[in-house]
Amino acid sequence: MKNLVFLIFLSACSLFKLGVEDRISEVELPNWIFSPYELCQENLEFCATGEGKNFNDSDLSAKSNLASIFEVQVTSEFSSVTTSDQRYPWHASVSMEVQKSVSESINQVLEAVQIKKRFKKDGLSYSLASLDRTAAGRLVSARLDKIDQELEVLWKRKQRTSLRKITSLSLEREKLNERYSLIAGVPRPAPVTYKQILVWRDSRTVSEPVFIKSGQVPDWIMDKIRELLTEAGFRVVSTQSEKVLEVNISSIKEYLNVEGFEKYTFTLGVSCIVDGVKGKEIFSSETVMARNQTDALLKVKSFFNNYLEQHLSDLNLD
Repeated sequence: MKNLVFLIFLSACSLFKLGVEDRISEVELPNWIFSPYELCQENLEFCATGEGKNFNDSDLSAKSNLASIFEVQVTSEFSSVTTSDQRYPWHASVSMEVQKSVSESINQVLEAVQIKKRFKKDGLSYSLASLDRTAAGRLVSARLDKIDQELEVLWKRKQRTSLRKITSLSLEREKLNERYSLIAGVPRPAPVTYKQILVWRDSRTVSEPVFIKSGQVPDWIMDKIRELLTEAGFRVVSTQSEKVLEVNISSIKEYLNVEGFEKYTFTLGVSCIVDGVKGKEIFSSETVMARNQTDALLKVKSFFNNYLEQHLSDLNLD
């Protein structure tokens, strides 16, 4: 009987001891693990915690949790506005470009994230990540400044061939401004609103004829130019007109001491002629290696298409 009482007493002590250790373990975990802003000043910084098997994992987890505050998803608002209008088939690619640009800008901001605190217990590591609001705001503001400068110049000219670029910049600015508002507490006013852009776009309904004069130019370049002119409100015609685009591409085969490959430099030139008077010209060159000239041309397709999207408006067709 005495032995039984002794065993019960030992069991009770053991249970009591476990309960105390559990409570001590909870107390020993720093409060910032559950409430990061106990160690952070919310008006001065963003904070988030993370855990992992080691400090490298917990650092990455904390940074990832902090980055989620700034996650950006370009909505389908622009797509829904333009889907029914076949003159603007580029809405999907513009949305993708905007998503990429905004993500790159936010990633640049997140490079300023610092690990403020670490803690390790019972095989788990904990980290506290911090992002200074002032530094983050400065980085986003710099990108907004650049976008505003570009938008102001393009909006002042109001070239129809700039519509895609204006739209892209406006959407990128809108998404970045949402992040800036999160950081600074207030958004920055835009030099031109998206609504203004839509009104201007829909007001340009008259299609001016444009004749394209070309030499030995790949079909994909001609297709891209026709696409850009059509979406800008021009009508590509097969006979001479007041406005003419001259398109040429030249190639130079360069020496390359590599068996089975050839090196080419391609130069694309586009010039504008209005009423017989030659106006502005744009040029761009790219050098690539390939097995033959045909393959080399395919390699520069993306480069020249992007160049035309960015610079066809420099011809001042309007």
